[in-house]
Order: sequence, then C-alpha cells, then structure tokens
Amino acid sequence: MRVENTSSALTNLRNAPKISSRPTQATEGRKTLGETPPVKVPLDQLGALSGLFGRAGVVTRLTRKLNRLKHKKCRVTPAKGTIACVDSDGLVYLGVDFLRAYQNREDVVAGVMAHEWGHACAERPDPDEVDQMNWNDIFALRREHETLADDISGRLLALLGYSPEGLIAFLTNGKDTHNLKYHSKKTRSEIIRQAYGDEKRKIALAKEMFRNSLYANDHTSQLIDEDV
Repeated sequence: MRVENTSSALTNLRNAPKISSRPTQATEGRKTLGETPPVKVPLDQLGALSGLFGRAGVVTRLTRKLNRLKHKKCRVTPAKGTIACVDSDGLVYLGVDFLRAYQNREDVVAGVMAHEWGHACAERPDPDEVDQMNWNDIFALRREHETLADDISGRLLALLGYSPEGLIAFLTNGKDTHNLKYHSKKTRSEIIRQAYGDEKRKIALAKEMFRNSLYANDHTSQLIDEDV
C-alpha cells in the first residue's frame, strides 16, 4: 500500500500507525509524513449539508477568512473516511459525518478547519529526505506538525472570534489516545489555550497601540464580510 503525502490532523487517533522493527507492506514503499487521502464526496450527494459549501455557507465563509489570515489559497472538499485532513496541495478534506454531527456548532467546525490551516503552514521536508529518515524520526516530525497545528488553531480561533473550548472538548472527548503521533489530550488542550491566550493579548495590545491608525493590520482590521 502506497501512502500518499497527506497531512492528516484529526483522523481517529486509535488508527495511528505503530512503529515496528519489522518492515510491512506500507513501509516497503516510499515513506511519507501522511496517510492515504480520503474519498471526495460530490456536492450534489450532500443533501442539506451542501448549504455549508454555498456562497454564504459556514465552510465557505471560514475558508475565506482562514485564507486571508494565513495568506493561503486552500480549498475545501467534503469527504468520507476522515474527520479532517489537508494534502500537500492545500486541499482540505472535511468529513461528511463530522459535518453532519457538528453543522450547528460553528465554533467546532472553525476549530477543526483552523487546525488544518495550521498543517498547511508547516514546512515539509523534501520527499527524498523523508525517504531517508527512520520511522522514529518521521513520527517525531509528525508530532511536531501536530503541535504546530494545535498552536496555530488556538491563535486563529482568537482572530476569528471563537472560543477554543469547543475544539478542545471535541479533541478530548472519550478515552485518551496518547501515541507516537499526538501528545496527550491534556497537553494538546494546554497548547491550544496558551496560543489562544497569547493571541488575545496581542490583539488587545494592537488595538490599544493602533486605535487611531489609518493602517490596517491583522489584529485591528475587519475580517472579510460574510456577504462578500
């Protein structure tokens, strides 16, 4: 099985691969930092969920705002077999089951999407360099990417005006699944809250310093209007 270069952030933690000293079919191919991309779901098969991807839908609005804040051009597609992940081309996959369950929890959807934008900001080593790494180094790097994504998600939620508690509750629901890819739920929660608090303090300071400024900045300028 060939593993594609997809940075999966919020797939089921219990399915995270385990390191083994014996090569498997997956490790005999070219090594990557991600998993197999999920299957896309056409919009015309979403039913009522298709409204989330419409011009004024939650997913569309959040995509515009996140791209603006991180100077990205990520796109979003509904998918099955995942909660959320992003590939190396900036395509974000949002799971239809996740959207169906949380379509009325905009704070949770925003947090999950912000986490994927965090992955999109991570620097990826050259594929040849990854192929020369051992699996311990690969999983250490993947954990660094997850930590960065958690940190960025907390900061983005502050800029977007959402509380981080919805994302934290979503990530920490159920049994702890601390493994080679993820920090413990407690540590992840602390990372998100710390980043959120740091960004809120920066926002307050910027508003105080640039209260009468004519120059827009990321902390005091208005986010893209929902109707644009």
